[in-house]
Amino acid sequence: MINELEQKFKDIQSFVKTSFEELEPLKDSITIQDSWKRPEGGGGITSVMTEGDFFDNCAINFSSIFGKELPNAALAKSLNKEAKHGYRAMGISVISHPKNPHIPTSHMNVRLFAILDKNKEISDWWIGGGYDLTPFIPYKEDIIEWHNSAKQLLGQYGPNFYKDFSENCNNYFNIPHRNERRGVGGIFFDDLKNFSSIHEGLSFLKEISATYSKSYINIANKRKEMSYDESQKEFQLIRRGRYVEFNLLYDRGTLFGLQSKGRIESILASLPASVRWSYKKSKEYKFNEEKLLEVINRDWNV
Repeated sequence: MINELEQKFKDIQSFVKTSFEELEPLKDSITIQDSWKRPEGGGGITSVMTEGDFFDNCAINFSSIFGKELPNAALAKSLNKEAKHGYRAMGISVISHPKNPHIPTSHMNVRLFAILDKNKEISDWWIGGGYDLTPFIPYKEDIIEWHNSAKQLLGQYGPNFYKDFSENCNNYFNIPHRNERRGVGGIFFDDLKNFSSIHEGLSFLKEISATYSKSYINIANKRKEMSYDESQKEFQLIRRGRYVEFNLLYDRGTLFGLQSKGRIESILASLPASVRWSYKKSKEYKFNEEKLLEVINRDWNV
């Protein structure tokens, strides 16, 4: 069964990668794809697009690892699990950092955690994941479209799925030391097992991935021809610093990778290739940031 489950996640990785490649027109852009193994058990496939016309960098990663002791970051606060005979964790993570500041940064991940029995078969499992959007120059219609597509998908599974998942996202992608959110939200879920089988759970994750890809590509295609000036690019680079701060200080996926002794290059592939911290901010920056915070620090749940 493990091989079959891994293939389903690899199929998701391939689908997202093919979809995102359509956004990158530069033939000389660099695409790196390599397989890696983890000494403690398992491995993955890291795919990175960089130095193109569209992407500063974009990472689409698959991993499947196993170990003896479940890392703390694998557990939501509501979970109390033990892995006496080991665990399996597999999933896909996607992060897109476009060059054009009119196009938001986006993130998606879908994952499966499984507890193994003494025969190394799956005895318990749960899924998690979600996606979110981080604009720099926000457009209200894009944000509403982003949330509407998630609501339409999740409405098929239950009346409260979108409401609960979008609230989870608002609460999770939060930067306490800045007193601000990372972006305009989306959906986030964990400890989910509302399915009759593990295969139905993975089918749900596949739909999440497809909705994310379609929604993000629609926004990107609307904004990719828009021109921008140096001050707008500068604003994007400084605001990307918030993304780095969240990922390194609070993100459970990053913490899980580090706690499970994952491959550092793959874990940190989610960080932007170009970012800036500036102590002194211009009046224009402060004005633009104030407008942005009004957008990202409100609930966009539709």
